[in-house]
Amino acid sequence: MDVKCFGCFTITVVYSHAQDPVICASCSSILCQPTGGKARLTEGCSFRRKN
Repeated sequence: MDVKCFGCFTITVVYSHAQDPVICASCSSILCQPTGGKARLTEGCSFRRKN
């Protein structure tokens, strides 16, 4: 899925079952955290599913 950073609005591709924290390449803020299953998005991030 595409995740838009809440700080700099850069779009990053994130896998739904990511096992490591995903960090924005531009501003180094954390976009999502692993939970053991699906990754949990950080509050304020918006996303779009890919088909």
